[in-house]
Amino acid sequence: MVNKKKIALMFIALAVLSGCSRLYRYNEVKDDDLVEVSYDKVDELILDLRQPLPRGSLVVINSLINVGELEQTLSFGRIVSDQISSAFHRSGYRVMGMELPTEIFAKNEGGILQLPDKTKEALNNVGAKAVVIGSYAPGHNNVYVSLRVVDIASQDVIASADYSVPMGPDAKTLVTKPQPPKK
Repeated sequence: MVNKKKIALMFIALAVLSGCSRLYRYNEVKDDDLVEVSYDKVDELILDLRQPLPRGSLVVINSLINVGELEQTLSFGRIVSDQISSAFHRSGYRVMGMELPTEIFAKNEGGILQLPDKTKEALNNVGAKAVVIGSYAPGHNNVYVSLRVVDIASQDVIASADYSVPMGPDAKTLVTKPQPPKK
């Protein structure tokens, strides 16, 4: 009789423990489809345009920068920028990727942010109408992204979008700084 009680208790303990492992797996963060999110955000940017940006216009897409380390962009910033480029292209715009300086805007004497003359000249030389700039910040559970479409002539923000993506295994890998190879 004692053996049956022990066996019954072992089965109950196993059932409880296996239930805990299922709960643990249930709480794991899953990745969003970054491509889908990027395309949706470009649709949102296009719908949010505060002034006309005709289809066929050249839009320059700058790599998203990591707000924690402004001088660098990691895989996350580069792949999201590429997806944004593809989404603008599919929406009928000409696109061009450009590695612009991290501090794309500088303050003038009046303290107003504006494109430096050298950057504005380079963008005008290629016939660009707008530039898409953005940044991201990895958090504990999410990566926070901020996008802006800036009209080159007026230097006004003509559309913006802010969003977050869950810090699943793929996002975590993309925001992690690669380690130099060991010697």
